Amino acid sequence: MSEEKVAEGASAEGAEGEAKAKKGPNKLLLPLVVTLMTAAGGAVGMMVVAPTLVAREHKAAGLDAAAPAEEGGGEEHGGGGEHGEGGGEKGPMFKIDNLIVNPAGSQGSRFLMVSVAVETPDAKLEEHLRAREAQIRDVVIAMLETQTMDNLSQPGIRDSLKAILSDTITTIAGSKAKLRVFLPQFVIQ
Repeated sequence: MSEEKVAEGASAEGAEGEAKAKKGPNKLLLPLVVTLMTAAGGAVGMMVVAPTLVAREHKAAGLDAAAPAEEGGGEEHGGGGEHGEGGGEKGPMFKIDNLIVNPAGSQGSRFLMVSVAVETPDAKLEEHLRAREAQIRDVVIAMLETQTMDNLSQPGIRDSLKAILSDTITTIAGSKAKLRVFLPQFVIQ
């Protein structure tokens, strides 16, 4: 009888061992699936959603820039605001696309992708900015890489960054009128 109990005990332990062996991969499978799905979602966001949103924003900006001066161009552009000189007419745009910066304290694990557009009163100033593009890129990158993730996540940070960039680029351009700066692309990952 004792041999039967030993045999039953051995088979019971074997069944439990098989059950544990079957449960082992399931414990690892769930975190693996979650990680893969998160990565896939991030990839879809970066490759599908972000370009769609950026294209929509560029299209909207292009429609504003193409609007005739007689229409007034909307209140946001004509009221002598913080960044502009106050005219209803829009000047040529100087644009720097796809600047990628690692914010301060991120140890390279996070990045900010930004595009900067500067509205100029005339084509001559736009050409002057194009001639100084390397200097402007350097200044923009240096300013953005001093920002922390906490700072970049605060509400209204884009307006603060636009004001700082406006002052800096106006100084570089040697313009008497304060230049308007836009951040049409601002992606934190």
